[in-house]
Amino acid sequence: MRGAGGRRAVVGAGTAIAGVLLLAGCADRSEVVTWTDEHGRACTGVAVVDADGDREISSIDCEYPPAGRTPGPSTWKPLPNSD
Repeated sequence: MRGAGGRRAVVGAGTAIAGVLLLAGCADRSEVVTWTDEHGRACTGVAVVDADGDREISSIDCEYPPAGRTPGPSTWKPLPNSD
């Protein structure tokens, strides 16, 4: 039986995949974003960047790092092409 953390990870992964598939047909650019929030959690999301450079972030998933570890640096990275 999975715990609440396992279910949340599966739901988060499913949401991220659905978001990527939904965005695949759009002319906007999509990026994977990672950051550390004000509570020290490592967060990942999908950012959609429109032609004006405005970003809208969705599919956000945040987790506390394991004991004794700190999150890495914040990053912006384009999603891989499906070609």
